[in-house]
Amino acid sequence: MPAEPSRSRIQADATAVVAGSLAAGLGAYAFQVIGTRALGEQAYAPIGVLWTIQYLTLTVVIASAEAYLIRTITLHQDDAGAARRAVVSLIAWLAAVAVGIATASYVWREQLFDGAGRDLWLAAGLTVLSYGLFAIVRGRLAGASRFDAYGLVTGMESLARVAMAVPVVLLAPTTRALAWTLPIGPLSVGVWWLLVGRRLHAAAPRHSAEPIAGFAAAPATANSARRYLAATTVANAAAQTLLASGPLVLIPLGADRADISVFFITITAARIPLVFAFGGLLSRILPPLTRAAAAGQLQRLRRFSVGLSAGAVAVATVAAVTGAVVGPRLIVAFFGAAFEPTGRFVALTAAGMVGATAALFLNQLLIAMQAETRLVGPWLLAVAAGAAPVALGSGSPSLRVITGFVVGEAVALAGLLATVLLRLQVPATGRVEAGALSLPLDDRGGRADDSRRW
Repeated sequence: MPAEPSRSRIQADATAVVAGSLAAGLGAYAFQVIGTRALGEQAYAPIGVLWTIQYLTLTVVIASAEAYLIRTITLHQDDAGAARRAVVSLIAWLAAVAVGIATASYVWREQLFDGAGRDLWLAAGLTVLSYGLFAIVRGRLAGASRFDAYGLVTGMESLARVAMAVPVVLLAPTTRALAWTLPIGPLSVGVWWLLVGRRLHAAAPRHSAEPIAGFAAAPATANSARRYLAATTVANAAAQTLLASGPLVLIPLGADRADISVFFITITAARIPLVFAFGGLLSRILPPLTRAAAAGQLQRLRRFSVGLSAGAVAVATVAAVTGAVVGPRLIVAFFGAAFEPTGRFVALTAAGMVGATAALFLNQLLIAMQAETRLVGPWLLAVAAGAAPVALGSGSPSLRVITGFVVGEAVALAGLLATVLLRLQVPATGRVEAGALSLPLDDRGGRADDSRRW
């Protein structure tokens, strides 16, 4: 195997990814502030709908596409055609999703956009397609361990959208004009890649880009891409059901508008760890996890999964206590007294978000092990478990829904950990079983033979 990147290189990569995520998060917040102040709550509502469509497609579909490309490039460093075939498969998939979103937005345009613009359905489809291009650019960079450029394009996407929004609200402060700035950020990244980024990417040295010694990856085919995307899309949809459906679930439970607003503001404010996760940290850990899995470093993966889960429990406990004490005050300070939640509600929200973030990292581990089909079971079970307190629990609607969120994330984390450990069994026979992998161990617990295939 090639030498691992130096500690300084790893720190520089992490710094670039975190900086890009921070810039993206601040840019998203700035866009919301600019838009709401320029349009007001009524005219901004269709922008909120478009933003929600963007968020759901990004986290459910597009993040999966990016991870697939990263894994493909990581496993096929000696096959330039593998990345091209993966990109072709992903473009077809993402184009189909964009067409589906545009069609649905057109059919329900009055309900979604309330007559704000006859072409907002087209903006919705183009936004999805442009974010697909954004994911392909980031996937190619992460697969080649170019996380300096990865952090740059992550921040550039959000800040470019803000840069376009400012003159728009000054010159043409309308819902329709602002809506058409949403695809600008990811499209600017795509243009940068075509004109500049590809040449820089080709000229710069790549870290850990050599083929993995003794490992022959299965060919990347259209069928394998479809199977991967189907499994991860279902799992991501279940995960986002737990994360994002709370305000919608409150409606049939009879919650009033004030409770729904408090719920939405609190759970949105608590998503800070997810901003960094989706901003690049999930992509940052995927290449080394993929290489470790392909190289048969199963004890290392086992320690990672157990340590991550144990750490999540500890951090969730601290987050719950801290949230109960200071969370309501912070919400009031930023959003006003009308949005003040109870300490108990903040504690449950904080604990659930920590569990959700840890579960997403275990998702990446199963993807790295090429066991993405095993994601579906734990996440569907988590949704079912989370629904139980909502349907059968007592207390206010908000308390029942947030309890369901915490229960669901706990079940997801436990189920994913169990799935990982079952794939990384070390029987007494001295052989490691991990799905299709069967490797003899030497006396030190390492690999005695690198010629086997995952």
